Amino acid sequence: MTFSVEAVDVTKRFGASVAVDGVSVQVQEGSIYGLVGANGAGKTTLLRLVIGMLQPDGGEVRLFGERLPRDAAALRQQVQYVAPDMELFRTFTVQEMLRYTGLLYEHFDAERCDRLLDVLQVSRTRRVRHLSTGMKMQMRLAMALSTRPQLLVLDEPATGLDPVVKRQFLQLILQEAAGYGTAVIMATHQLEDVERLVDHVAFMYQGRIVKAGDLEALRGSICKLQVVLPQGLPSWLEDSPHLLHTHHSGQLYTLVLQDIADAAARLREVGATYVETVSMDLDEVFQYVMEKEGYVRNGILLS
Repeated sequence: MTFSVEAVDVTKRFGASVAVDGVSVQVQEGSIYGLVGANGAGKTTLLRLVIGMLQPDGGEVRLFGERLPRDAAALRQQVQYVAPDMELFRTFTVQEMLRYTGLLYEHFDAERCDRLLDVLQVSRTRRVRHLSTGMKMQMRLAMALSTRPQLLVLDEPATGLDPVVKRQFLQLILQEAAGYGTAVIMATHQLEDVERLVDHVAFMYQGRIVKAGDLEALRGSICKLQVVLPQGLPSWLEDSPHLLHTHHSGQLYTLVLQDIADAAARLREVGATYVETVSMDLDEVFQYVMEKEGYVRNGILLS
């Protein structure tokens, strides 16, 4: 198995604050890996560690099997980073930005870039400072894909995009991974984007990865059940780390459980008279995992 990215027990501190806390990640060649978490979870810091913009305080990062050195010019020819806060030459036109990018990357494909700009409907004559946030992201993606990267690193790639453009934007990313074997690592808090694209997903909270795995396996490891329990919640579940959430009204319980094989059968064995599995989307799975970690935001009523 070939890994484009291997981060091993990586830690990054900023003063007394730990932004990334012992994180390990493996991204396979040709796969799309999603990092999901709320603002401040450590996603952007981890991405910048992966591409060498930041140096870890502990652990190590390997790209394409090589430990990432401080001077990684050759490796960076194979890596592209797209983020909404990237510095651009604001007085340049789009065409001038493309010429500049062509000077930096030896494999830059100008014809491909022209086709992508046409597809994304980005005007070459407009100055960067006059582009909307969404148009800047589209221009960045066109430039990135035109270098034929082996690794594409995306930080909140759908920022500023309307739903129609976002669908097109994400489809281009999917085609890149499937068609050219490009590995993609994408940080986002938009879970619907993750469900459309990724093969593997990791939930980040307070600098740690709290749950990770193949997308379908991760979803299958967590189940939501509605259960009638005449004798109440069994003792083996009350303080169990497998219980993510519980709510009941009389004898009817709603339970969210993780990593319990044959949960329905086990509940029937302890007296459940009715058990129904309730489907969940990734947004709900994320919510319950984060709730278990202590991340809860309640609504505020303003008078």
